[in-house]
Amino acid sequence: MNPKEQIIETLKKWITQTNIISYDERIGLDCWDKELKELRDGTKKQIYVVSFSTRSKIGYDENGEINFFVDGMLCFAYFDAETLELLYIHKKAGYIEVDGSY
Repeated sequence: MNPKEQIIETLKKWITQTNIISYDERIGLDCWDKELKELRDGTKKQIYVVSFSTRSKIGYDENGEINFFVDGMLCFAYFDAETLELLYIHKKAGYIEVDGSY
């Protein structure tokens, strides 16, 4: 299994185990090529980034009509290129740490 495939499998397992964020399986997970990026702590590191969208939420009333719709949110999971470990997930409303905290 190549590094990108390993990273995607790791992220899928993490999402399933923590159950604090979802991803839209129709869109999938897209692992970008390894690149040198500045992390949120200001350090530069070789990383892989996985982009994905959370599932949209649709609610229906008793007549079957849509009464609310929340579009999925674009997220980015950052992985260390050397260890292939998840560093954190960046989303519109902040960050999710590896332990599941915000």
